[in-house]
Amino acid sequence: ADDLVQKLKNQLPESINKIEAANGYINFYLNYKEFTKNILTKVHNKGENFGKLPDKNLKIILEHTSVNPSGPVHIGRLRNSLIGDSLARILKFAGYAVETHYYVNDIGKQIAIISQGEKEGIAPDPKALENYKEYKDKEDFRVFFNYVSANREFEENKNFQERVQDLIKRAESGDPKAKKQITAVARKCLIGQNKIFKKLNINFDHYDFESEYAADEVISFLRKNQYAEMIDGCLALNLEKFGLKKKSGGSVLVRADGTSVYLARDIAYHLEKVKLGDRLINVLGEDHKFEFMELKTILQEFYKIKKPIDVVHFSFVSFAGVQLSTRRGQTAPVDKLVVDAILKAESEIKKRGIAEVDAAPIIGIGGVKYHIIKRETQKPITFKWDEALNFDGETAPYIQYAHARCCRILEKADISVDNIKLVELFNDKFKFELEPEEKNLIKIISEFEEVVKRASDELKPNLIAIYVYEVASAFSKFYKECKVIGVEEKVEMRRLLMVDASRQVIKNGLLLIGIESPIRM
Repeated sequence: ADDLVQKLKNQLPESINKIEAANGYINFYLNYKEFTKNILTKVHNKGENFGKLPDKNLKIILEHTSVNPSGPVHIGRLRNSLIGDSLARILKFAGYAVETHYYVNDIGKQIAIISQGEKEGIAPDPKALENYKEYKDKEDFRVFFNYVSANREFEENKNFQERVQDLIKRAESGDPKAKKQITAVARKCLIGQNKIFKKLNINFDHYDFESEYAADEVISFLRKNQYAEMIDGCLALNLEKFGLKKKSGGSVLVRADGTSVYLARDIAYHLEKVKLGDRLINVLGEDHKFEFMELKTILQEFYKIKKPIDVVHFSFVSFAGVQLSTRRGQTAPVDKLVVDAILKAESEIKKRGIAEVDAAPIIGIGGVKYHIIKRETQKPITFKWDEALNFDGETAPYIQYAHARCCRILEKADISVDNIKLVELFNDKFKFELEPEEKNLIKIISEFEEVVKRASDELKPNLIAIYVYEVASAFSKFYKECKVIGVEEKVEMRRLLMVDASRQVIKNGLLLIGIESPIRM
């Protein structure tokens, strides 16, 4: 360590005062004046691009959400959308080209049951209609009302079951009429589902429909594979050699009745996706871990795909006290969650007298998003309103309030930060010592770029959520201990620049997890 210190001493940047060797470690001592000047200059010059990493010249195909088109988006699946949307934003900010894909299972068994029920005139379930009457005209809810009654008929009526199986078989065989009958239901449902995603500011570049990916070539290719076997009339792959063993035997590709299973069509879909980019990332529930390993193993071992195929698994979100039963027409739609979030935020705003009521959607939706994103993806969440919309602690309202406070301070100041000559402010003529809270704030702000890198490398959007809270918390301590307006002019200018840097980093960070930053609260 001593030798290295001697070598480094003459190469130190101005932002380092000195270095010392101690007990085998090397200690670097910051020149906080120079360091602060550099960070504030960087934030001021880069603005909304502060923290952004250089272009990687790599394209990522990111598939997320992909909710079954059989009803409204369920709160348990919302976590998929929030993780996926945040990852897309973070990866773009980290220099990747990102294309988001939504895989629509528009020809599955559930959709066939609904479409056959509609064709036979099975009435929508009255209990489901009563439970969600305010959504009776929304496309995805209308599909759900029909699903509840048609699914009951499927479970209780063998003849109806046979007609559904026949419909699926005809659709898979290429019968255009049967295919259109099933896919029309899915497309109708997707219209309704997209309305709630738009409210959440979650957008997709491409919708990929399962019905458009034929599994014939996949089945023909894998049938000749040395690991192919017949199990009770089904074509399957024995993947035991690759550490994948199922109780029922191999991984089925074709059922005994000749219809292909989801896995076969998923292989066909991923073979197309591989052509579109340099790396694939899927966001999937923890209940799909085995299925993903089947898919990845088949693509890598039998199709020799070399491009990275990654996955982010997530655990589900439950709501305390919410009892659900599809048979009784009870679900947990995100639509209601959004309405409740806005109403609760509105109530909290009025109670505290801290914001205009029109800020309620930003605060309410932001509160829900942050409460879910801040957790590690594989940890289950029990959603609690009092935690999500708390204005104190590790919550979006607390962070948003810090941003609004920054904006208010800058608005009240007689000096505009754009008119402050930063280099002159920090030149050698002015001697000053930063307060501990100033040092801490500038140090945390300086870490943003590194946090973006870690979050993108590790595919962990919660790292951004945690970091933005740390900035807001450091700013609050700074604001409490360090007077900004009405102090000596040079001190005021320096602190105004710190306030503006805090505002910019909070805004940039929240944007990476899909949360807006209100100017007033």
